[in-house]
Amino acid sequence: MPVKHNALPAGGRRRGRPAKGTPAAREAILGAALHGFSRKGYEGTGLREIADGAGVDPALISHQFGSKFALWKAVVDEIAQRLGAARRSIEALHGASGSTEERVREGLTRFITAHCDIPELSKFLADELSLPGERQDYILRAVWEPYQDAMLPLLREAQAGGLLRHGGSPELTLMMVMGAITLPLLMMRRYALSKQDEAELSCRLVSDVLPMVLAA
Repeated sequence: MPVKHNALPAGGRRRGRPAKGTPAAREAILGAALHGFSRKGYEGTGLREIADGAGVDPALISHQFGSKFALWKAVVDEIAQRLGAARRSIEALHGASGSTEERVREGLTRFITAHCDIPELSKFLADELSLPGERQDYILRAVWEPYQDAMLPLLREAQAGGLLRHGGSPELTLMMVMGAITLPLLMMRRYALSKQDEAELSCRLVSDVLPMVLAA
């Protein structure tokens, strides 16, 4: 079930609320929560605002999730689940046919594309990873560490083959890639991008970021 959020019509809630207790209601709540957390941060987003964005009664959020922190964790778990397919596709490149350079480029392409596919993700991660504490620890365990475990074997192969620019470490290289895609995605969120625009941005990031970390 993807985390997604559709804009509300002018003047309030969507027409036709999701039926209480249905998967559609849960999806709407998670999407509205991610939208709110990525715009205003955890502290600045209230359950009533999330409920209004999802078109549900606030009591339903309390019933299904128990607390705002539990809802926040459910959002992170949903993000991790959605990113899981891309992570597994990267893991499939370990020891696969093809040259090291081809597999490393494909792995980084899948890494970048997966993050572009969730528009709110960069802002959400940037906010939470900047604040030490329980939420930062949870995101590192659920989202960053699994992705790091998938990418590092490829980047270590690249390092051994002299493919990393300036002989950089695999760990630092992956952080540099993450940083290089985060700011453009943050800035572009100011605009209402079409699906075609989002796809073009993803391709542009791949074409521009890979030469920053891989030797020619």
